[in-house]
Amino acid sequence: MFAATVARFGERTAIEVQRADRVDRLTYQELHDLALDRASWLRAHGVGPGDRCAILAHNDGHWCAAYLGIIHAGAIAVPLDTNYSAKQIATIVADAGARVVFTSQALSVAATEALASTPVTIADLHAAPLAPLAPLAPLAPLAPLAPWEALAPLDAAVILYTSGTTSDPKGVVLTHANLLAERDAAFQVVPVTDRDTILGVLPLFHSLAQLANLLLPFAVGARVVFLETINSTELMRALSERQITIFACVPQFFYLIHQRVTQQVRTSGLVTRTAFRALLATNFRLRRFGINAGRVFFGKVHDVMGRKMRLLVTGGSKFDPATGHDFYAMGFTILQAYGLTETSAAASIGRADEAHIDSVGRALPGVEIRILPADGTDGEIAIRGPIVMQGYFNRPEATAEVMQDGWLLTGDLGRIDGQGRITITGRKKEMIVLASGKNIYPEEIEAHYRQSSFIKELCVMGLSSPDRPTTERLHALVVPDMDRMREKQIVNAGDILRFEIEGLAVGLPSHKRVLSYEISFEPLPRTTTGKVIRREAERRARTLQQAPAHDAAAPLTEGDQAWLTGAHAGAAAALIQPRLREGTRVRPDANLELDLGLDSMERVELLTELEQRFGVRVPKAVASEIFTVRQLVEAVRPGEGQPAIDPGAPGDESWARLLREVPPEVNPVLDGLLQRKVVWTMVLFLASRLIRPFIGRVAGGELLPARGPFLLCPNHQSFLDPIFVCAALPYRVFRHQFFVGAVEYFDTPLTRWVARIVNCVPVDADSNLVPAMQAGAFGLTHGRVLILFPEGERSIDGTVKKFKKGAPILARHLNVPIVPVAV
Repeated sequence: MFAATVARFGERTAIEVQRADRVDRLTYQELHDLALDRASWLRAHGVGPGDRCAILAHNDGHWCAAYLGIIHAGAIAVPLDTNYSAKQIATIVADAGARVVFTSQALSVAATEALASTPVTIADLHAAPLAPLAPLAPLAPLAPLAPWEALAPLDAAVILYTSGTTSDPKGVVLTHANLLAERDAAFQVVPVTDRDTILGVLPLFHSLAQLANLLLPFAVGARVVFLETINSTELMRALSERQITIFACVPQFFYLIHQRVTQQVRTSGLVTRTAFRALLATNFRLRRFGINAGRVFFGKVHDVMGRKMRLLVTGGSKFDPATGHDFYAMGFTILQAYGLTETSAAASIGRADEAHIDSVGRALPGVEIRILPADGTDGEIAIRGPIVMQGYFNRPEATAEVMQDGWLLTGDLGRIDGQGRITITGRKKEMIVLASGKNIYPEEIEAHYRQSSFIKELCVMGLSSPDRPTTERLHALVVPDMDRMREKQIVNAGDILRFEIEGLAVGLPSHKRVLSYEISFEPLPRTTTGKVIRREAERRARTLQQAPAHDAAAPLTEGDQAWLTGAHAGAAAALIQPRLREGTRVRPDANLELDLGLDSMERVELLTELEQRFGVRVPKAVASEIFTVRQLVEAVRPGEGQPAIDPGAPGDESWARLLREVPPEVNPVLDGLLQRKVVWTMVLFLASRLIRPFIGRVAGGELLPARGPFLLCPNHQSFLDPIFVCAALPYRVFRHQFFVGAVEYFDTPLTRWVARIVNCVPVDADSNLVPAMQAGAFGLTHGRVLILFPEGERSIDGTVKKFKKGAPILARHLNVPIVPVAV
């Protein structure tokens, strides 16, 4: 097949490798010559039909040449995961019985360590002429190369290892007939021509990558682009400069693009947000009639993806339907593929003219897919056809477990609709069965909670509590998006995540809600193709669940002990320790919130006390980056250029000093509180009277003080609570009330005007707690009535949450009363 392509397109570029300072190219003829060189070298050293040759290297033209050369020599290619440890390399090479390992200088150390005591030859993948990195084993040379026809269709072409475990490696044997059947079936659904340029970021040891970035393009003379370094910068550069027309990737990349787009929309004005949603809905409907205005409506997004992009393909793990819907509505044709290594890559794929993003399409031509048992409900997916593997290498028992009467039992769960479209619902082994008997598919729950912009990753699992080991509950391992937190200057990650998770839980049935979670700042463990390694994630969650990140009883390291005994750190630690809960000790790298349990108020109090003690002022930008004890102590270390303040008298209270620093009346945000708005106040009061009949019973009005200042503190269950409370107030109180509101609700000119009219001061209390408290103090010192929700957030079920300390701090230091309000 490849020789025929070279005969037609020999002078065309086959492969480009985008490097930091240049782009390297190989024509089809040059790639063919490199492959023949590798094949000749193998034959000259006794490697022939049936022998296994491994490849351990990153994507480039030499990888492809080695792969083609191995097959041309009649041998079997064994691609290895570049993330394997030396121990894993040794295990896989031994299991495959490989005689040669092609590797690069970058990975030669691991290869040499793994194979030092074996007779396996290690060859330099990039050498020309080819040369070994280790002495050649004594191999007898074979006859000159046989023609292509000497290889039979059922001869093995490649062995792909499905798991990199050191204890149970399974090599999937794919024949030439498997690969060609996959090629023929895919071409009937996905049009690929010599005019296409395909971006390859998936590692070539992955079956989908071999299909999309090697088998299909090399069959038609298309151009393939690889990246020397895979990161977001190089990826965006390739999309904009290399004129990409087809891009196959795992879902995580598309989630990243989608998150960036939606984040920009969220921070735009009301008009922009409304227009974006309207254009999405409009173009989605237009596409159902064959009209695609996406390049016009969403030109900036198409500029990012490349104006020549015509097909996006995703596979490897379940794709979030909501993300797929938005990509389709923005004018992109995105095909979701489904398959396994055991099926030579894809077994089904969506069609370009369909918008069924929640499915993985229909079976490829010549492939049969059915659900077991066939009772109309979700069941295990079984696949039969010429793309199904020959079996696992030297593993007849493992092969028999998954092959029944020619059908491959995938272990995936799904259903098929009346049009033959397949929907994947989960993995048989990963399905969570609750004590109620309900089946939970974790991917569905994860997609829902990923709607939060503060959650970067999460893995949902079923975990039992120590006191009820037989009852599983939904538990999550959550990785916060710290870049987003820093952008919003949020330091109390735990509070934000709890609020987000509880808020999103409202949109789920009770049995699908995450009931507990652990926070991890390390990325989720994933395979090289982006799949979450759930057993590793569960192990990490159990570790975090069973033991605090900083065990109070564990001894300090010598370095930590030395740091804490320093004069400055020791004095700071002496101030921090009394604020901690019993049994907790100061550790340099302890997280102030998650390990030491300090809430946002306590952090401010502690920082202020340390500023007073050491006579320094910590700039706001620096304070927003303080997460650990070490960062806090270093921030208040006196030094050259450090802003200084007068040390406070012994016992000086933090909030007393902070609230004395009330902003002046000329403050552009706060001065609106003091302006008389007689007309608007009367209009709003009359409007509240129209609402009052719908509230129900209002009682206790006689307990309101005759005049301000004072605080009204209601419980909080909905966005409408401020309206309900205001509707219950008499005019003498109504005309003096004010709020301190979350700034994200008042970020457009219109909403800022509304805030001014209703006496709401927009402040971000998460990142600017002190200004928020000072804004409250400002209004109270001018005789106003502050409506402050002491829970600090809404309750999803009416249960009153733990009160924040803002109301009593203001009441105590300003000597004003609190009036509780029950909604």
